[in-house]
Amino acid sequence: MSFWENVEILIKEQNTTYRWLASKMGVAETTVSSMRKANTEPRASEAVKIAEALNTTVEYLVTNNENIFLYKYNKLKSEMLTIIEKY
Repeated sequence: MSFWENVEILIKEQNTTYRWLASKMGVAETTVSSMRKANTEPRASEAVKIAEALNTTVEYLVTNNENIFLYKYNKLKSEMLTIIEKY
């Protein structure tokens, strides 16, 4: 799977959007859209921002090979933060 296919999977799993992702990265939505359409991998600094926003690692986004326990931990952490923010 490509970098952007892995991003797509996480965006769907987390019920979010590319607009939200661009906002978290501090770039225009068109910047993310252009990279996706060209299917180019972002610069390292951008990949780190994407991974942080999606609570994963750059390794997962590039290879789709991440320790499943780390992924589950990050997902649980994200869900817990969402619950805490509501109260």
